[in-house]
Amino acid sequence: MEWQWSRYNCESLASFVTDRAVEFLKLPENRLDLTQSQGRYQLIKAIYKALVEKQIQYAHEKYNPSAASQRIRTPAEILNAPGEGTCLDLAAMFCGLCLGNDLLPLLIVVNGHALAAVSLNYSRCQWDEDAKERGIFYDSPLKDVEELKRLIDNEAYLAIECTGFAHSKSLPESSPEGLGRTKEGILPFERAIIAGREQLDHPDRPFKFALDIATAHYSWDIKPVDFPTQKDSRNVSISVDNRSGGVYFESRTVINGDVVGGNQTKNIK
Repeated sequence: MEWQWSRYNCESLASFVTDRAVEFLKLPENRLDLTQSQGRYQLIKAIYKALVEKQIQYAHEKYNPSAASQRIRTPAEILNAPGEGTCLDLAAMFCGLCLGNDLLPLLIVVNGHALAAVSLNYSRCQWDEDAKERGIFYDSPLKDVEELKRLIDNEAYLAIECTGFAHSKSLPESSPEGLGRTKEGILPFERAIIAGREQLDHPDRPFKFALDIATAHYSWDIKPVDFPTQKDSRNVSISVDNRSGGVYFESRTVINGDVVGGNQTKNIK
C-alpha cells in the first residue's frame, strides 16, 4: 500500500494521521490507569517505549520522481512489514497512536524533517476547549515558531523526536536526532524530548508549520484516509492533493482479486 502527500498542501498532511494505528500496537499497561495515576506524560512515554520494542528501522524517503509529492508509509508498513519509516512516516504514525489513545498531538514540519508534540493539558475529547493554547490552532496550521516554542517551554506540550524510537546507527551526531543514541541505535525517551525541542532551534531547519490533528479532522473536515488490513491486499495507491480549494482523494485497491476505486473531494474550511 502507498500514500502520497502533495507538499503544496500542508493541511492535507493531517489526512495521513489515523487513529487506526492503535490496531497495530498493544500497550503493556492500561492507558486509563496510566493517565489517571501518572498523567499524560506517562502514557506518551508508554507509547514511545512500546514502539522501541517493535524494532522499527529508520529509512530514507521512498524514491519518487515528483518533487511535488512525498510517499508516506502506512502504520501497517511501519509496525509490521517491512518495519521501517522516515521521519515523516514515524511522526504521522506517532500522532495517530496518540490520537487513538485519546491524546492531542501536533504534527510538526521543519525544513527537511518532521516530529511531533503532544498536549499535556488536554485530551482528545477536549480538542475544542476555549483556551488560548487551543485557539491558536483553530483557523489554520500554526506558522509562528515562537508560539510553539512557548507552549513547549511552558510544559503545555511535550515535543517528541519520533526517529528516536527507530533504530539507526548512521545518523550524524551533528543533528538532534543523531545525538545521544544508545548502542542499539535508539534515543532514550528523555533524550527524544530534548531533541524534539532542539529541532525548533536548528539553524539549518527553519520551521514550516504545526498541524493540530484533532482540529484538522473535526473542524476542517479533513478525514483520515483509510487503508485495508487484509493480508492479501496489494497495489494500493492513495493520493491527496489540493484542487479547486478542496482536498482530493484518489484510490485504487485490489483485494481478493477485486478492484475497488474512486475519488472524493472535501473542502477545507
